[in-house]
Amino acid sequence: MSSFFNSKSVQHICLRMICCTLMLMSFPAKAKKSCNCSDIQNGKQGLSYVKEMLASDDPACKELAYEEWAAIFLDANQADSMHWCLLKAQELLKSEGCNEKAFINFYKLYANYHRLRSEFDLELKYTMKVLTALEAENNTQELPEAYLVISQIFNKTGQVKQGISYCRKSIPYIDRLQDQAQKAALYERVAGKYYYYFQDFKDETYLDTTEMYATKALNISKQCDDPALRIRAYFRMNGVAYNRGKVDLAIHYIDSALAECSASTAPSMMAVLYGDKGNLYRNMKQYGLARRYADSSLKFYKQSQIPEQIANCYALIYNIESEQGNYKEALHAVEQYQEIKDSIGNADQAAVVAELEKKYNQAKNEKTIRELAQQKQIYLLLIIAALLGVSVLIFFLRQQNLKHKQRILETEQRLNRARMNPHFFFNALASLQSFAMRENDGKALASNLSKFSHIMRETLESTYKDYVSIEQEMDFLNEYIEIQSIRYPQKFTYRINAHPDLEIDDILIPSMILQPFVENSIEHGFSGIDHEGHIEIYFEQDAQSINISIQDNGKGLQTNASNDHPEHISRASQIIKDRFYLLNIKLKTKASFSIDNITSGNGVIVKINLPLMYKENQITPKNT
Repeated sequence: MSSFFNSKSVQHICLRMICCTLMLMSFPAKAKKSCNCSDIQNGKQGLSYVKEMLASDDPACKELAYEEWAAIFLDANQADSMHWCLLKAQELLKSEGCNEKAFINFYKLYANYHRLRSEFDLELKYTMKVLTALEAENNTQELPEAYLVISQIFNKTGQVKQGISYCRKSIPYIDRLQDQAQKAALYERVAGKYYYYFQDFKDETYLDTTEMYATKALNISKQCDDPALRIRAYFRMNGVAYNRGKVDLAIHYIDSALAECSASTAPSMMAVLYGDKGNLYRNMKQYGLARRYADSSLKFYKQSQIPEQIANCYALIYNIESEQGNYKEALHAVEQYQEIKDSIGNADQAAVVAELEKKYNQAKNEKTIRELAQQKQIYLLLIIAALLGVSVLIFFLRQQNLKHKQRILETEQRLNRARMNPHFFFNALASLQSFAMRENDGKALASNLSKFSHIMRETLESTYKDYVSIEQEMDFLNEYIEIQSIRYPQKFTYRINAHPDLEIDDILIPSMILQPFVENSIEHGFSGIDHEGHIEIYFEQDAQSINISIQDNGKGLQTNASNDHPEHISRASQIIKDRFYLLNIKLKTKASFSIDNITSGNGVIVKINLPLMYKENQITPKNT
């Protein structure tokens, strides 16, 4: 957690009290004696300090006490109690008429409250308020920390370009800092950001930058004799060594960091270090040591009560156990992982975060215009008029562009939420459990678990992977239909073929574009029929496109009111319409599909037409 957002700075509290006191002096009706800061200056904090300050008759002293109390609850990860204290502090700040500068520490605490609750949009809202106040007073000491916190929020919501932008803004301010301990801490955080960018983009220059700032942080922390800073610097150096294949050096850095830690003072960092060490031993196939360190990591992560970290630890345990063939333990880990991930539900927060940044930038522009308008010189008024005209034009064009981007973003988010019916995963797991108890065939169970884990991985990774080869899509459909065959034994047969001349390993199609229709055939087309179902999937190409047909012999489409499942056909159609909408925008093509009843018998036939794309040219389709 950032020291900036856990700040209990004596200087900051006293300055804010002076600010409030000066404001009260300007309003005689509210005049009162100022709060005595001597206890704070002498380092008196904690619950005893809170109790004494709450007993004061001065609202300013009480407000400081509630902030201190909120910080205590923050350290204890008690979000509800922290929120109650912040509401009390806010009530007192507003009643005393304090300005924005007086709210800075309050905004920091409120941002941390929303961070504990994984509410990243609201965390950004209050952090932007902090940034605005710091920029207004040109507070160069705290500005870099604010930029880094905003960078981290954008990183957590997948908006990496904005994250890089705010990270770079912080560096000139860090270089000028006189406080060596603060400089080392911020260099370490910059190193962490660039390590994140390296993991995202696999660009070696980001890894070099990570090493440069981590080395700076480590050297300064040794001069300052600060164990906490050394721990973080060692941790960053471990990541650099690991990605350069220097496993022994990576373990050395982890052990150096652990030597500085204690379970009472650094449980979160110990969780991270043990997790990294477990992953290193997993890569070395020393699974006993890997599981031991993974369990230690999970123990400390559970103390932190941060769901995302606990879920990542279960993912590590799943990998360790599945690689050993311990499928029972692997299945338990993946069930725990999925349960936690489903509970987080922050898929829609990225759009809200982007909207808040837009409002922040607009607010800054409006403030600039108001300040210029206050000038009385005629030439400045003419400049303002010109700027207003240009701003209106830019704002109009920008709004049109934002509406278009918003539609695309909403479509992509809707697709991410509808990649595959979640009931399939739970029903498939139940079927695998029944199969294990019924068949007592370890090899078959292992094979089916492998198929299921591959389906789950492909489903999760499809949100980052736009295109796959036809061969990969055929393999995915084979595994998906085979898992469905376990759920509905002897209910249907299937066949997946491609034209002999089709280069299935070299031609690309959008990932998971066929699965919704196959799901409809199995789940609803074969529901209630008295004959054996059959699905036929066929791939072929003509001069400029790929043609795919999906045909079944189920009960077909029904348009009358007695149809039990019209929403499922509609769901599949809408998913494909959304995919084609985005595909045609990106590639400037006219991909299409149709779905109709078979006129010569029972069932449905789906025909899909896609642009011809090859691996060596994934963006521009062939012959377009």
